[in-house]
Amino acid sequence: MGLMSLFGKGPLSPGKVDKIAKLAANPFAQPDVRMKEMQRLLSDGSPLALRGVLKRFAANASGHIADEDEKKWLEDQLVEVGDDALEPLGDYIRSEEQITYALRAYRRIAGDEASVAFLLDVLNHYGPDDYRSSEAKVQVIGELAHDAADPRVLPGLVPFLHDHSDEVRWAVLDLIEAAAREGRLPADLQAASAQALGAMILSDDNRPRIERRAAELLCEHEWPVGGTGDTLPALLVDEFFIDKKRFVRRRAKKKTE
Repeated sequence: MGLMSLFGKGPLSPGKVDKIAKLAANPFAQPDVRMKEMQRLLSDGSPLALRGVLKRFAANASGHIADEDEKKWLEDQLVEVGDDALEPLGDYIRSEEQITYALRAYRRIAGDEASVAFLLDVLNHYGPDDYRSSEAKVQVIGELAHDAADPRVLPGLVPFLHDHSDEVRWAVLDLIEAAAREGRLPADLQAASAQALGAMILSDDNRPRIERRAAELLCEHEWPVGGTGDTLPALLVDEFFIDKKRFVRRRAKKKTE
């Protein structure tokens, strides 16, 4: 018996979709209940129903294993839906915080080339100044890490070294550092990265772990610090200094008697 025969023919009304979506995303419902309701929405297949089923990604059900299994199952089902799922997925990704599974589904349907363009567009939609979207930005950057060698990725990420969130900056630093070590960081991006890192170590507005990592990267790769200031935060001054050529150097360790 097909799903349409089991649950009835015809498109679901907006009210029905809303009711079913709430059951499908209810973290306290039994797994078989959530699965049944997700199947009803997927069977309907309308954009409204697909938007409704995506709400399951935003809910964390009790029971970690069951929760992950259901989300992976839904990811696979959306891939089976194909191109019709792209617009609802795109809208969900642009508006929600828990988007990892949606990002994976989008990539599997659209392919790497289109996904990179979409993900960079999502980041630009938020921008470095949006502090409310930090969790989503970290997930998008994590997905873009799979495409780190794509020439579009690093130029799109460098502006987020100035993000409000330490987690976002840290995620970008991971990719910048990897590119530098692998010799695939262009000179213009190196200069932009050095400028951002210099701002991190010459400002009192950053957390210690960000300051230290910025100093370590500048020191390791010998990237000159921009600007004119040379006063390092108290946490760094005993270990690092800025020399006359604006390079960050590590102080010699004091000999113990």
